[in-house]
Amino acid sequence: MDQDRVERVEKAPLPWWAAGLLLGLIQVAAVALQGPLGVSTQFVVVDSMAIHATDSAYAESHKLISEDKYKKLGKGFWLDIGLLAGAFITALALGRLKPRTTTAWWRVNHGATPLSRFGVGFLGGFLILFGARFAHGCTSGAFASGWAQLSVAAIPMTITMFAFGMIAARLLYPKTPVID
Repeated sequence: MDQDRVERVEKAPLPWWAAGLLLGLIQVAAVALQGPLGVSTQFVVVDSMAIHATDSAYAESHKLISEDKYKKLGKGFWLDIGLLAGAFITALALGRLKPRTTTAWWRVNHGATPLSRFGVGFLGGFLILFGARFAHGCTSGAFASGWAQLSVAAIPMTITMFAFGMIAARLLYPKTPVID
């Protein structure tokens, strides 16, 4: 990439505060109608089902995946599918579905290196999922559902999550592209 070239990022359709308020209201409604939401457990369910299909003796002797809740797909799995489908439909509706190997943020900070971006993304996703399962919960459950339920435990979790998120963002993306 030419270092003199200016990278531009398309402005979001909603300001951050409006999107956050809308998301928060939807989360409160979801918790009120359904109960706390979370997505990381479904990865364990799908893994458990694969292990049960390939080595049922091991699966039945395993302390975690031998539990009934890890043997079949439930409403949480369909929530995950709905989240993916909703994000896809929204991106299509807003005209923001643009498959690409890197982003303007990545190119400004690391050059046009799709393999390293995929590697960093995979590692980050692995660490987030590992941490979520290690903590027996995920950020959507502890953060979003926690606040919707006015859980005191959500306060330190949110502070910690945002602090480390800002540190990680600053380390990975010290330069900012132009936002139109």
